[in-house]
Amino acid sequence: MNKEIKTKNSTIDEQLSELNSQIIEEMNEKFEEVNANLYVTYDIKNTEEEEAFIAFQKKFILKSNILKTIAFAILAILFVYQVIQKPENFASWLCLVVCLAVIFIVWYNPIKIRKTLMQSLKPLEDDRYIFKLYDNRFSIETIIPQEEVEQAVKEGEEPTRIPPRVVSLSDTGLSVLEKENMFIIFLKKESIYVLPKRCMHSDEIKQLSEVFSQNLGDDFEKEILKKNID
Repeated sequence: MNKEIKTKNSTIDEQLSELNSQIIEEMNEKFEEVNANLYVTYDIKNTEEEEAFIAFQKKFILKSNILKTIAFAILAILFVYQVIQKPENFASWLCLVVCLAVIFIVWYNPIKIRKTLMQSLKPLEDDRYIFKLYDNRFSIETIIPQEEVEQAVKEGEEPTRIPPRVVSLSDTGLSVLEKENMFIIFLKKESIYVLPKRCMHSDEIKQLSEVFSQNLGDDFEKEILKKNID
């Protein structure tokens, strides 16, 4: 009997402890939300996603593609010379075709990948997000639509909650490109985040630009300046 009572008390204590942890976590989140230096809610258009992905490909893939093209173009020229010298040499013809095919694939694949990605992202245009900037980090969070929350409650399920992505401004994999209409945030070669300027006030844009510039140094590029200089 005593063991049963102790077990029940232990279970109750665990539940209370878990509840207290949840309350503390929620209070901390509310506190941080109030104390964020910048708080922006936004959506992302499919055209903006495509522009950002093109910038990603230009930053991380273009140089590699150019080098591959040069290498296989040189090989192709050598095989062209061999074909001219010995037109009957089938191996030279085959190698020439392979080189040209590789060059085509090198440039076609990024286009194909981009089109496929844009089609998969099209249904997400109505999704909304929250960007919060703090002293030494920022977070990006997906807003769960109210109708989804209400539907989950009606069905007796726990509403879906997507944890925010928190990124330190000192992260070595972080780089940012500021364009005329958006900020594009790169996390190594793994993730791209788009922050449209149309959802921000001019003073917020200036504040964010200054924060990125001060914290990221050469990892912050401002395409607008380049355009103005040209």
